[in-house]
Amino acid sequence: MLYTRILLTFASRYVVWAFHEAGAELRRDDLFYPSMIYRFARTYPSAKTQQLAETRLLNLAEALGYEPSPHRLNKQSREIRPFSHSELPAFESWAASRSTDRARRDSYGLLALAGGAGLGATEIAAVRGRDLTRTPAGWVVRVTGKAPRSIPIRIGWNSYADIAFEGLGDDDYAVIPHRKESSREIALMHYGARYDGPAIRRLRITWIVDQINVLPLASIVYAAGFKNVSSLLRYAPLAKVMPEVELHALLRSTGATQ
Repeated sequence: MLYTRILLTFASRYVVWAFHEAGAELRRDDLFYPSMIYRFARTYPSAKTQQLAETRLLNLAEALGYEPSPHRLNKQSREIRPFSHSELPAFESWAASRSTDRARRDSYGLLALAGGAGLGATEIAAVRGRDLTRTPAGWVVRVTGKAPRSIPIRIGWNSYADIAFEGLGDDDYAVIPHRKESSREIALMHYGARYDGPAIRRLRITWIVDQINVLPLASIVYAAGFKNVSSLLRYAPLAKVMPEVELHALLRSTGATQ
């Protein structure tokens, strides 16, 4: 009886928070994602209460049919796992196999913006037709919000943008335009998990890791929408050291000259 009362207390508070603060819709399949549960648990000041809320709500989520999640936020948030290049072709098959034209366009758009341009869910949720330009060299997306910038979609990902953004009006949202503005971001965060596709977060991580071995630090910070270089520290273990001969040649050619 006590267990049930505690569970109902957490569940009722969670539903109110998810609707008013996270912008989730009041539907069972939109409410109990583990990542959203982790965010809610952190609203409690006590570590003990955080753990209790997390455990009870994750158990409820599993009972409702969500995939069990053994990891906790403090571990998961530090995890940097880019997709391997061998995994990427499967995402095109996933997008192509979606059951409706709208779902296919949304899936291709997600791939183009997250995997092809490194945008996060918040940024993708705000992209409209007027922010997208098709040039002879490929698509360019104008990012608005806290880190405004202009980013080209990578070669190899432009074909996804061609499918996703064909006929898009200037005021139309690029991805899941049918969702309410208040819930579009949270829906995108869980889009991959809900439809058995890639997570936006991992697509963005893959994009960043591909850039750290090519671009200067300041350029990566700008392109990724970071505030400063310290945001790149957690990606450092995945950076590659170039062969010594190439490194020496490059070091000799840089810096001030007399």
